[in-house]
Amino acid sequence: MPPRNKKRQRDTAQRNNTAQHNNTAQRSNTAAGDLGELASEAARLAAAEEQATEETAAMLAEEGLPAASEDGQANGTEATGTEATGGIDVEQLRQAIVQAKRAHTLGDRRAANFTAAKTELEKKHRAEMDRLASGVDKLAADRAAHEAEVAKLDEREKALAGREKQVAERAQRVLEQEAEAKSGFAGFRDEQLQRLRTELDGRRTAFDDELREKEDRQAKRFAEQEKRLSERTAELEERSAQLDGTGLEQRRMGRRLEAREEFLNQEVDDRVKDLRSKHAAELELERQNALGWQQRYEKVRELAEKRAQELARHEAAAVELGGRAAPEVKAELDRLRTENAELKARVVAEPAGNAEYVAGLQARVHDLTVEHGELLQANADLRRHVAAAKISAVERENSRMINQALERLNRTLSDEIHQHTVKLEQLQADAQVSSPFPACFGMDADRSLAYRPDLPDRLVDLAELVGLVRRRMAAALGLYYSVPDMRCFLAGLAASRLHLLQGISGIGKSRLPEAFARVIGAGCEMVAVAAEWRSPQDLLGYYNPFERKFYETDFTQALYKAQLPLYKDKPFLIVLDEMNLSHPEQYFSDLLSALERKEGDPAERPLIRLMTSRVDPAPALLRDGRAIELPDNVWFIGTANNDETTVRFADKTYDRSHVLELPSSPVRFEVDEPEPLLPVSLKNLQSSFDRAVHKHKGETDQVLEFFDKELGPRLRDEFGVSWGSRLQRQARRFVPVTVGAGGAAGEAADHLLATKILRKLSGRVDIPVGDLRALEGLIQARWTAAFAGTDPSRSLRALRAEIRSRGTA
Repeated sequence: MPPRNKKRQRDTAQRNNTAQHNNTAQRSNTAAGDLGELASEAARLAAAEEQATEETAAMLAEEGLPAASEDGQANGTEATGTEATGGIDVEQLRQAIVQAKRAHTLGDRRAANFTAAKTELEKKHRAEMDRLASGVDKLAADRAAHEAEVAKLDEREKALAGREKQVAERAQRVLEQEAEAKSGFAGFRDEQLQRLRTELDGRRTAFDDELREKEDRQAKRFAEQEKRLSERTAELEERSAQLDGTGLEQRRMGRRLEAREEFLNQEVDDRVKDLRSKHAAELELERQNALGWQQRYEKVRELAEKRAQELARHEAAAVELGGRAAPEVKAELDRLRTENAELKARVVAEPAGNAEYVAGLQARVHDLTVEHGELLQANADLRRHVAAAKISAVERENSRMINQALERLNRTLSDEIHQHTVKLEQLQADAQVSSPFPACFGMDADRSLAYRPDLPDRLVDLAELVGLVRRRMAAALGLYYSVPDMRCFLAGLAASRLHLLQGISGIGKSRLPEAFARVIGAGCEMVAVAAEWRSPQDLLGYYNPFERKFYETDFTQALYKAQLPLYKDKPFLIVLDEMNLSHPEQYFSDLLSALERKEGDPAERPLIRLMTSRVDPAPALLRDGRAIELPDNVWFIGTANNDETTVRFADKTYDRSHVLELPSSPVRFEVDEPEPLLPVSLKNLQSSFDRAVHKHKGETDQVLEFFDKELGPRLRDEFGVSWGSRLQRQARRFVPVTVGAGGAAGEAADHLLATKILRKLSGRVDIPVGDLRALEGLIQARWTAAFAGTDPSRSLRALRAEIRSRGTA
């Protein structure tokens, strides 16, 4: 024990010695109560400290605190009585208080670490649950279990905080009781405290072991949950990728089904229109006949009504006359007139005597007149009923005739429907035994296409090939193309599988690939693009399940023909005439995707799906009876006009293709009979391209360095124009083949700059004309130093055309 603490204890003992004599009795009375209170406090403290930390026990052990002896002596001190005992016990109590504070601090630290760890785990768990909640219903149960564990841990932490608070309260009470420890009962209290301390250490050790075990179990549980979450995350990502692929396939099939449905609806509408037109004509004829009968009926009815009215008048008159003849009626009328005159005379002569008689006669005349009117009305009603009965009979006859006409029409339609049904059943029966791909199946059976010719096995000199092809096209076909254009076309075959030939109508855009293929002995097919094409089904064809037939388009047949033995070892060009009459990004989308995959991996053989399932018997070269390969020997050459009937190509189509704009007026040249040109095989052509790429790699690096260092910063910063790896891949084959064919690196750089980079400035009204002129000056200034002996004519022409489009000369 430090000397300073011993001196402080001796001073305290001396000051309290006198007070102890006076207050001994009082302390004796209160000692029993303090002892009881201390015992209850110790019991409560022991219950509260059941789960103290192991670090506290270890720290107490490191301090090496001695246990108090029963006689109150410690560390060999010879002092006796209250003075010696009180000093030793107070120091131990203070050290115990310090250790309790350290334990409390350590508990706070562990609680903070535990809270941080728990918070981190909760954050990770919530993040994982938020990301996986949409795809994993099963994790909901795990999350609930985890939250229950977290809740238990929270409750455990709250309980631990309560216990720590109790420890602090106990330490405070111990400080309050420090003064009492200086009294004569310090030995007894030290004994009790030592016993409580020992019990507390044991319980703390047990609590630490239990807490460590629970933490280990919880850590293992969290590790297992994280492992399961990781596995489920990987599984979900895999399923998501599969769903994405399935969704893409479903969207493609949806587009195809929509196209097929549209075609079927159109076909049904056409047939319905034809039948309706035919039936309408027949029905119109019957209606005309019915109208004639109706008109006749109206005339007959009008005549019958007139005759009925005349007959009613005659019969009414006959009834009035009593069936007498006209002369008799006339004689009777004359007689009555005479009598009437006589009576009038007599009335005039004898007015008074005949007044009553005349009144009676007038009343009788009135009654007879009323009765006569009623009889006439009844007679008219009877006449109308008779006329109506006659009219109903005529109408029934007309209805009978119309029903007969409709029955004849119904029988005719039933016979026609039966004939169509028999025809449809016959077609379906024929389809069961025939291939759903009749054209491709017929190609398999064509022996001329099954012949595989022996082609020359020698490398092609590219410069010589350009000259020979150009001269033979001029001599045999009357087609004149410049050397740079022919060189650009040939180099484009090395750079891209998709070509765009642009220019005004009638300059030979379609004939260039046809003539080139004819001269070198390659295959070529022409496909005319229609303005109404909207989906890949318009290009590839569609399957009719009713006829069990796939309607193969010219394009599909050409793609299949290119894989047959006759053309398998030759280049094969498929020309899409007027390619921009419709949007290629719509009807050519499947091919663009396949070309993109093949460009990334030249060894890949992309499949173009024609149907969703196999239908036998299928052509031999279809994969799984429903998909066709994109072969290595096929190039797609699209021709394009720029007028009001066409659409603009999208940027992604331009980026994937090799663009060549032919001049509006080709220059004719004199040519002698050229030497013959042996057929060029695909293998020799590709080998010649590869040899040029290997030989002229330095020119490619020169072109790409010029683009990146001389023009790149200006184009990116001021015009927002950049390029990527696709341009580099195309340049690494286009530039060396151009040089190998007799051209210069500047010629290739000029073409790439005009068609791949400066084309992106077209239509950019946000770029001032002054900036375009400055860019033109920059190209002219830097070009000569990089590519001596050449000029950027195509690039400058493109820039000046854009400047002129702004209304500036």
